[in-house]
Amino acid sequence: MRYDSIIIGAGLSGLTCALLLARSGRKVLVVEQHSSPAPVVSGFQRGGIYFDSGFHYAGGLGEGGPLQPLLRHLGMEDKLQTFPYAAEGFDCLRLSSSDEEYALPVGFRNIKNYLAERFPPAAVEIGLYLDEIATTWRNFPYLDLDTDLADFGMESVHGCSLQERLAIFSPWPQLQSLLSMHSLLYGVAPEQAPFSLNAQVAGSYYHSVHGLGGGGRQLIQVLLKLLKEAGGDLQCRAEVAQIFAEEAVVAGVRLQSGEEFTAAEVIATVNPTQLPDLLPAVGMRPAYLKRLKRLHQTPSAYIVFARSEQPLEFLRGQNMFVQPHAGVFTAGIDRPLEERSFYLAGADQGRDRAIKGLIGIVPASYSEVGFLNISGKERTVEYQDWKKDLGARLLQIFSLNCPQLPQLELLDLATPLTLRDYSHAPQGAIYGVGRNLGQYNPQPVTKLPGLFLSGQAVAGPGLLGALVSGYLTCGSILGHELLRGELRACR
Repeated sequence: MRYDSIIIGAGLSGLTCALLLARSGRKVLVVEQHSSPAPVVSGFQRGGIYFDSGFHYAGGLGEGGPLQPLLRHLGMEDKLQTFPYAAEGFDCLRLSSSDEEYALPVGFRNIKNYLAERFPPAAVEIGLYLDEIATTWRNFPYLDLDTDLADFGMESVHGCSLQERLAIFSPWPQLQSLLSMHSLLYGVAPEQAPFSLNAQVAGSYYHSVHGLGGGGRQLIQVLLKLLKEAGGDLQCRAEVAQIFAEEAVVAGVRLQSGEEFTAAEVIATVNPTQLPDLLPAVGMRPAYLKRLKRLHQTPSAYIVFARSEQPLEFLRGQNMFVQPHAGVFTAGIDRPLEERSFYLAGADQGRDRAIKGLIGIVPASYSEVGFLNISGKERTVEYQDWKKDLGARLLQIFSLNCPQLPQLELLDLATPLTLRDYSHAPQGAIYGVGRNLGQYNPQPVTKLPGLFLSGQAVAGPGLLGALVSGYLTCGSILGHELLRGELRACR
């Protein structure tokens, strides 16, 4: 069957691309290898509780934030139920070795005042640091709609790391922890993360913080409804075996089933390291393909989904980052589980009822499950027993480090094997390809005419990164000034 545009992958960036192109008049097909779209973001139900698996909260959605025009332009703004996180403390840091706790309030000015009060000798440097983030965090195409696109070159992969930038706060290790804890949410260690990456992620939260009623599932359902209304097609259980070309120009995709779809444009949202195996033998430089294969992946993780009989009110509108000792935040995947940092969030928020579900994310290495030697989606009795024991151990770690947690019941546990099967990222990388210093991540436009890339590896992590990558890719096809002009009208 003939289409104008084919998008590989029905995640956030893929569906965003599909919607933008379908509305431009193109005949669009999205192919997704899983049985349902966006399996990582859509969440699931366990024990009567909805758990988000790939979306937890959004930054930059408040008044004047850059996420508003994007959602408004997509037609999503009035279809999503949002709720603000706790103004007095949206993210809490707990240092378990000293029982110290800190809570960041919402808003740059409030954060500046709070940190200056807690660390008076560092007040001047705190102000300069936060001012720098405030003026740079949205300095990215489609987040800043007033700057000429010519001013946006390829993002520098050199410069200052987050750890280097925080060295000035070394007399106050607790402050270093607070200013680097969000590195856990994009999976690049502070010594390898560009300061600009942390500014983009943390800055969006410093600006404003919201949750979505219905979580990631609602987000995907709205996108699917809008895509259907725009005339776009979606086919699940459709794994792409090859992107084929004719005379060194993209011509379509061939599925594992043998079915073929032709199109002049193909957008791949897969992990870029998988792309070389899908491409034709012509049209791409070997050096480019080798660079894709060598892109650094983020670590994997264990994700705990648990239930409490007592309400978890301390997690209403607030997340908790737990670090064993003060200092620049480290995931600690080279250490025993008991010595690692982790993240806790309340499940199924945004409703007028008690929070009974807990989500816990603990960084992990794929090597920790490699001994099980499990390929595909087979699951042995040995694996199930190991997972049950591991889940109990993780719950005990949570309880020992967070005394406010009541007794918890394990409902499910995702391991690096789970993440590998659902995201198809090498070794279960929780955030896919990282944005490391010294690494040139792929751009939306490739050397093969008609082939484009999208996804977090192209733009950045999180909801903002996924949406921006979709706009960057579609802007390369439809024209950046056209899309940015439409977005300006949505401010």
